[in-house]
Amino acid sequence: MGFVMKAKKGVTTDILKFLNDRVLSVTQLTRSKKLTEILDSYSQEKSTDVYVVQNVKKPGKAVIADLEYFQELLSYKEAVDWAIDYAMEEVTLERKEDVADLSLSHVIQHNQLDVDQIMKLINEVEEED
Repeated sequence: MGFVMKAKKGVTTDILKFLNDRVLSVTQLTRSKKLTEILDSYSQEKSTDVYVVQNVKKPGKAVIADLEYFQELLSYKEAVDWAIDYAMEEVTLERKEDVADLSLSHVIQHNQLDVDQIMKLINEVEEED
C-alpha cells in the first residue's frame, strides 16, 4: 500500500480564505448570529461547507459540518477501514504457513529501534486492544 499524498507547502489564497471565513472562535459564535446562519445554510440541501470552531483560551477545537455530509464522510471512513481489514486478513492468510526466519535482533537493527521505541510500540498495541 504505497499510495502517499504529499502536502503542498506554502499558504495559498484558498487557505487564507478558509481561515478567514470558516475558522471561528467560541466568542464569535455566542455573540453573533453566526451559528444560526450556519445551521440555516445546512437546512437548504446537503452542504460540503465545514467550519472550525476553536476556543482561544483552551486547546480544544471542533468542526461544524452538515449532518448528511458528515454521515457520507463517515461511510467512506468505514469503507476504507473495512478494505484495510480485509486486505490485512488476506495477507495474513497468504502468509500463515510462512516461516519467520528473521531474528529479533535483525528486526531491531534494521528498523533502528531502541528500547524506548520498542516500549512505546508495545504500549500503542496494548491501547488498541
